[in-house]
Amino acid sequence: MKSSKSKDVIVIGFALFAIFFGAGNLIFPPFLGFQAGDSWTSVMAGFLLADPVIPIITLVVTIFAGGKAVDLGRRVNHPFAVILATAGMVSVGPVFAIPRTAATTHEVGILPFFPGAPIWLTSGIFFAITFALSIRETGVIDIIGQYITPVLLVFLGLIIAKAVIHPIGPVVPVEGTGFFTEGIKEGYQTMDAMVALLCTSIVTGDLIRKGYGGATKKEKQMMIINVCVLAMVLLFVIYGGLTYVGAQGGTHFPKDATRVEILVGCVGMLLGRWGQVALAVAVSLACLTTAVGLTSAAGNFFNSVSGDKWRYEYVVLASVLVSFVLSLVGVEGIIGLAGPVLDIVYPAIIAMSFIMIFDRKIKYDGTIIGMAVGTIIAASFTTIYNATGSFEGAAKIVESMPLAEFGFSWLLPGIVGAFVGTICGVMGMGKTRDDHDIKPAF
Repeated sequence: MKSSKSKDVIVIGFALFAIFFGAGNLIFPPFLGFQAGDSWTSVMAGFLLADPVIPIITLVVTIFAGGKAVDLGRRVNHPFAVILATAGMVSVGPVFAIPRTAATTHEVGILPFFPGAPIWLTSGIFFAITFALSIRETGVIDIIGQYITPVLLVFLGLIIAKAVIHPIGPVVPVEGTGFFTEGIKEGYQTMDAMVALLCTSIVTGDLIRKGYGGATKKEKQMMIINVCVLAMVLLFVIYGGLTYVGAQGGTHFPKDATRVEILVGCVGMLLGRWGQVALAVAVSLACLTTAVGLTSAAGNFFNSVSGDKWRYEYVVLASVLVSFVLSLVGVEGIIGLAGPVLDIVYPAIIAMSFIMIFDRKIKYDGTIIGMAVGTIIAASFTTIYNATGSFEGAAKIVESMPLAEFGFSWLLPGIVGAFVGTICGVMGMGKTRDDHDIKPAF
């Protein structure tokens, strides 16, 4: 590999890591390690399976399917593909994840030092920086990968290295089982597979701008794989290290300690009076990289689905303004509103990622349509029941499905739907893969 290729892999891989690694991802692993104690490796393995393995698979599958967010559902039909991608973009972007990054920065990074600081001031400054870093479409990856991520990695590496060299306490035995399952459930709740779907255009767009659009198919695939492997390795190391940090806190915190209390407490004990400063910087950078990445993804997505009618710059400005307003009205309320949509859209995205791994081997579109229909129906029953109490019988049946304890209660209904769809395809109903004119964006 030439040195320029190595640099490109590092820059894009670093940026991809930083976009995935939001503030919520910083808080989850120490809490899991604290709960699991001497079983921290088991809970860590479960978490890593759900995040980053599933999100990275989603990213690779979507890129190989065409390179755009809408390509994941293209074999169902175009309206479904657009609706699925749009619901994901809106939910995890301007109305959910992006506002939460500003609110988290305010709570963890600002309030400990300036208790009276108003959130509108924090959010205003935060989104002004986000806008400045996102407005130049060609510079997003380089800014995050070359400048922000290295600083973030230094702070996180300092925390983990200090815990390895000078532990804050022994890793104590914890009674109980099911830690691997708990790790999967927590990793599933990060919903990073949705973020992966929306980041495909950023990754492919930057590779094209760096001159890889005319490379051979094998060279393109190797670039994608190398970028994703680097991001995954970084996430493995950081998540694993933070889980170990939390496992050392068993003797320092009560059983009902919150995620934030455990994170702040562990860092304070590791780094002393500079702990809060280091944590504030790490959280702010993690939030900023996620906000910049998702804002840029929103710009790319809506510019693409509108056929260039909605300019990238205008979408970025709109996303920043909407995110700023929503960050002021309360993140918990936003989470409550976005939750039902995420509970339906996220399983659909994961289901499409699973089945599209075998895209070239699946002849009938009905197979993929059936997977989508079965998954969405199952997820809808449980979501509606949790919100309104309706469809109790159907929801109970879905929740009794295999793998429900891992958050995959929709998987068997999806597989049944795929089987039914395949039979319909064999009977001559619907299209086949050969009927599609697939033109990869990368």
